[in-house]
Amino acid sequence: GENMRKNDNFDGDIEGQMTIEDIFEPPERLFAVSRIFARAKKDMSLAEQKTFICALSELKFTEKALTPYVKLDKKVLAGILGIKSDSDHLSVDLYDNIRDLPKHSYIEINEKDLDLHSNGFVITALTRFKNIIRLRFNEEYLGLFTGLSKDYITMWSSDIFEMASVRSVQFYEHLRQITDTRKQVNDVGLGIKPLKEMFGIPENGKGSYMRGKGGFDRTNFERKVIEPLCEDLAKCKMINLLVQPDGRYYEKVKRGSRVQGYRFYWTISEHPAVATAAETREIQERVDANPELLKVAKDIVKGEKKPKNRFCDFPQRKYSKGVPKPLPGK
Repeated sequence: GENMRKNDNFDGDIEGQMTIEDIFEPPERLFAVSRIFARAKKDMSLAEQKTFICALSELKFTEKALTPYVKLDKKVLAGILGIKSDSDHLSVDLYDNIRDLPKHSYIEINEKDLDLHSNGFVITALTRFKNIIRLRFNEEYLGLFTGLSKDYITMWSSDIFEMASVRSVQFYEHLRQITDTRKQVNDVGLGIKPLKEMFGIPENGKGSYMRGKGGFDRTNFERKVIEPLCEDLAKCKMINLLVQPDGRYYEKVKRGSRVQGYRFYWTISEHPAVATAAETREIQERVDANPELLKVAKDIVKGEKKPKNRFCDFPQRKYSKGVPKPLPGK
């Protein structure tokens, strides 16, 4: 019902939402998802993923949502999705790209989390109005994105808006899940099989990167899967992939002369933690003593200045050529 309703006379109240000026610079907003959602299996297209993230970035993840509805400006969303239609066709072209978002928002909860949540649709309706798209969240799942106090991961919306494939979004989310913020450098080794499972690549047959006689087409796999991932993540602000001595963003893990998988190294640019009452008083005292601090803080909030990367001064790590760490799935 509501999924197909249209009311061209409704202007929609989009006060406080993104504006047309943001089209040329993807909005950079921090959003969060519960680890339960991060671990769940999802099946959205890239355009649907970006629309969903756009909606999440409108929610305040530390506060409980007062309404299941989120409004998105059509022109801004079209800019994020790279839709360059003229004004006469923009609304229709945008809708054609995201009309199935409610149907594709179905998530399969990880087996370890089934006692806490069940499978289901996160978005129950997508409605078009004159200037906006309105999404309705399933209230059963709002707790996975709002009122979060623990067991969640944060991401920058602008990182995902710049990505060229769903695989990059999946990999970015995976790295955020396994990041240990106590470490200056994180690393993970992934075998061919786990990578295929992560990206929904078949084990054999068409699209499996297996040659006719059963051999693995490693060169093509790296060119079409691994390198595009690295190109997308190299643009990210939150995850900083480290370049290896051979100039790649990954290290080949070998057994003898045969490549068994790939290892990635990265640092993380974390957002500032939410201040406690005592910390807030201390900050206020510092601001009173040095008013310039307040101006810097306001510039950061407005996006005119980036929060300092706590690892920006960390020199690139030099890795030994010793025995590689074992890979999962092998």
